[in-house]
Amino acid sequence: MRKRKILIAAAGAAALLVATIGFTYAQTAPSKAEQHRAVIDVAASKLGVSGDQLEQALKEARKDLGPKPGAKIAKVTRDELNVAAKALGLADAKALRTELAGTTLTAVAQKHNVPVATVANAIKADIDAKIDALVTAGKLKADKAAAMKTKAHTKVDALMTHEFKARASS
Repeated sequence: MRKRKILIAAAGAAALLVATIGFTYAQTAPSKAEQHRAVIDVAASKLGVSGDQLEQALKEARKDLGPKPGAKIAKVTRDELNVAAKALGLADAKALRTELAGTTLTAVAQKHNVPVATVANAIKADIDAKIDALVTAGKLKADKAAAMKTKAHTKVDALMTHEFKARASS
């Protein structure tokens, strides 16, 4: 009889434990969208504006700042591959990408009997022109431009020896 009471008590405790765990997991955490909205609303109340007003101001600020940096980098890479393709006498970046699969820009330049420096200098000149245009437009200070050019030239030199991955054939 005593064992039976202990067994019933243990089973009841186990059932209670399972129910508690189930209840805990049943409570869902707020979604990312809900968390984002809550942060906006709290920040807005601290600034004395509505959540909608703050959300609109943030959208306008993002628009004023332009596209995300990653988007610009991808465009710059495409542009520079087009410049390299032209320096190599190829039709476009697509043709260059095909030749780059599993090799380097240096190897492709050598294959086409084009001096490696010609390709590198063409890319550097294109980047320099873009940076100079930003300075002329007042969007970049001259001292920052000089530092950017130096950094870009180093990256171009690294790009020339970067081994591009071979693309899987579809």
